[in-house]
Amino acid sequence: MANNYGISDAEFNLIKQQASRRAELRKEFIKQRTNPWKHAAESGYVFDPAVQKFMSMKVTQFDNFTPNPRTSLFGICAVIIPMVAYGYIVWNDRNKTEQKIRSGELRYRDRMFKFA
Repeated sequence: MANNYGISDAEFNLIKQQASRRAELRKEFIKQRTNPWKHAAESGYVFDPAVQKFMSMKVTQFDNFTPNPRTSLFGICAVIIPMVAYGYIVWNDRNKTEQKIRSGELRYRDRMFKFA
């Protein structure tokens, strides 16, 4: 039987199970978080091993980095090529403007940057 959400019953039941599991985990976390005697040793914070693993991974991310062709290619494409392209565009624009100024095509009052 199809429901009003446009998904199959199996998918709908799976979504309901996931939502109920999230609600149970949320309820358990709030129960632990608001218990003043439970986590006194951890300064009142609920110790979550998954969060601890994530934070440890983020701290030691650069210690465990090993360069390989994929990361090198990413660095070249994300950093080197955009910097060189932007530098070339700026250099080319300045040279064209300088050439127009020196040949007299661009009058002083039409210049974008001037002293007076």
